[in-house]
Amino acid sequence: MDVVDRFLSMASLYPERLAIDVGACQYSYAWLEERVRLYAQIFSSFEQPRIAIALPQEADAYASILAAGLAGGFHTPLNTAAPIQKLRRILHRLQPDLLVARPKLAAEIAPAVPNLKVLDPGAIDTDRCFLGNGTRHHLAYVMFTSGSTGDPKGVMVSRAALANYVSWLESLGITPDDRLSQQPNLAFDISMTDIFGALCHGASLHPLLDEGDRMLPAEFIARQSITIWNSTPSAVSLMMRARQVTSDNLRSVRLFNFCGEPLVKQQLDAIFSVLPDTLAQNTYGPTEATISVTEQVLTSDNYESYCHTSAALGQTIPGMNISLIGGRSANEGQIVISGPQLAEGYWNDPEKSEQQFRALEELSGERGYLTGDWAELRDDRLFFKERIDFQVKVKGYRIELDEIVSAIRQCGWPVAIVFKRGDGLAAVVESNGLKPLDERDLKAALSNIVEAHAIPTWILEVPRAPRSENDKLDRTAAAAWFEENLAMKKERT
Repeated sequence: MDVVDRFLSMASLYPERLAIDVGACQYSYAWLEERVRLYAQIFSSFEQPRIAIALPQEADAYASILAAGLAGGFHTPLNTAAPIQKLRRILHRLQPDLLVARPKLAAEIAPAVPNLKVLDPGAIDTDRCFLGNGTRHHLAYVMFTSGSTGDPKGVMVSRAALANYVSWLESLGITPDDRLSQQPNLAFDISMTDIFGALCHGASLHPLLDEGDRMLPAEFIARQSITIWNSTPSAVSLMMRARQVTSDNLRSVRLFNFCGEPLVKQQLDAIFSVLPDTLAQNTYGPTEATISVTEQVLTSDNYESYCHTSAALGQTIPGMNISLIGGRSANEGQIVISGPQLAEGYWNDPEKSEQQFRALEELSGERGYLTGDWAELRDDRLFFKERIDFQVKVKGYRIELDEIVSAIRQCGWPVAIVFKRGDGLAAVVESNGLKPLDERDLKAALSNIVEAHAIPTWILEVPRAPRSENDKLDRTAAAAWFEENLAMKKERT
């Protein structure tokens, strides 16, 4: 069932129930449906409308997303906190029919497309609503992600792919009584888990709007009585460092859903030590495979057995498949994904699409997506090992950077970033809230885990490790921070 049809069904069943809670304002399903239809009426003036949405996590953003689908088009969400030049590049590449944005941001980015029409949510001057269920474009959205070159790639996700994913969300048992967080920015595809998880199941959506809530999410969880929390695992590290992982703050949460980066044992230790009856779910999947394609349910009783260097990725969800290719044995290799959730390819980039999405002999000719992620099977459990492009050579030795990160975690520092610097390695470790870093002690502990050539030559502690727009650890930003702070450290000594 299409996601727009699911939403309309929920709005019909539960018109007076809470759909969106933005703190100062609460919106019902009836209000949201009317708002969706207002937007759809405007969007429908274009044939198969191509809608760019540059709004923060607010009711009009969610209404615009649904309206683009209702009006027979697709949407592209933009991160309002992203650099202006990046947003301009995305708009230039997309060439949308309409930009939904507040005036200040619109004035800065709309000139990237000559004569681009702009819709200010605060200045909608029509009360005409789109009638009926409309038509459906074959695309649901085009999500721009930054590749290794930093140049945004537009991942084209079909309505059928999104429908398969949202069908899997039913397994979470979401009911109208659930209250879902909405922490990721709208240009990060795991935000779709929250949006469609709530609005396609009659539940309520609770976005984190201000920086205070984003830095101290546990207080937000307590205040909003969140029952399903979805984010990258880094959010747990934030809570741990602020010493907010308490039963008083988190007692309402029945399910923690994680995606986007490795989930580590220390993060699960923190959760289950205060909430032994809650569930945590680890998922894995790139944007090119529609949010996530695996699931591993973890409990206080079983999670330790599912943790190696990080938590197991789990089994594939219905319809999806994972194969490992290029390894020395069948138990390791690059993850290749196949199944109905694969993206159509990259927007206006057939060459890149053919490189990453192609029929593979290892899949008996089936179309697969090569992720660039290396994984291994241990006791029939799948574990992420490293990015293929995160291997470096130091003093003649080939080193897997994520292996060093894993070793640092074992020494009591859950969040670390390692990178090559000159003829050695450097590491940035995030404060663990327990003790200050003693570089000599950490190197001594590492000597019991990895070879001497793999121990970072330089190690610095940072209050909060640099993260990208999508709350993932940012190796490039960490290296820049390192150089600046190492120079300051040398000046002081």
